[in-house]
Amino acid sequence: MLKVKGIFILTVLILALAVSGCSSEKDNKSEGSPSASPAAAEKTSLDKLKEKGEFIIATTGTYPPYAFHEESSDRPLTGFDIELLTEVWNRVDGVKVTFKEAEWDGMLAGLDAGRFDSIHQIGVTEERKAKYDFADPYLISYPTLIVLDETKDINSFEDLKGKKVYGNNTSIYGKLAESYGAVLVPEGESLELLKTKRVDAIIFNNLYFLELKKSRPDLKLRAADEADTQEIVALPLVKGGDGTVEAAFNEALKGVKEDGTYEKLSVKWFGENVLK
Repeated sequence: MLKVKGIFILTVLILALAVSGCSSEKDNKSEGSPSASPAAAEKTSLDKLKEKGEFIIATTGTYPPYAFHEESSDRPLTGFDIELLTEVWNRVDGVKVTFKEAEWDGMLAGLDAGRFDSIHQIGVTEERKAKYDFADPYLISYPTLIVLDETKDINSFEDLKGKKVYGNNTSIYGKLAESYGAVLVPEGESLELLKTKRVDAIIFNNLYFLELKKSRPDLKLRAADEADTQEIVALPLVKGGDGTVEAAFNEALKGVKEDGTYEKLSVKWFGENVLK
């Protein structure tokens, strides 16, 4: 009887040791698994951007006062967007901003293909929000109908039916002109076309008009009409990120506004504070 009892106790001990060994092995595997290691955590979109080291923004380089070359194309890019966006990205550690010149028609395709990280002076629309993620707005303006002083038969958007207007149907301004029955002229330089009367009007925003009145008094322009709809300008990013890039930009932009830098750049380029 004692012999049988001893064998039973020995068997229980062996089973207990086996179970304990399996549990210990399982715990060790769990502790060593990649999913449990903080070091192996997936990198954020901002981490990946910092590894690349630069945030590439597409620009035509021909859109004063936002991004343009003074006097000749050999001069460095300058303008409100160039200075503002450079200042914002300078406040994001590990990232510098680079502006890459391209034709407008190919910009969105370039963003989709990864040639650019974003595009400046893009109006936020419901259609675009469905395809892209946007950072916080850095500029708010209103579409403005611009004509020569001597043009007497265009005094509102309703007067555009049958008139020639600079633009293409991929832009907000071009679509606006078409909605009033205008004929779009997509080729050429907008101010030259207006000056030589090859177009009857151009549509840009009220801030651009302010700059033109200041820098080009020779053109003798007037604002024939201004739309009530706000044009919200923000940087678009391809969908699929985790929001960390937008969050970093938004925080830096907030600082630029709060410390007065935004207002100084606004007065420099538009003659007044447009931060309202």
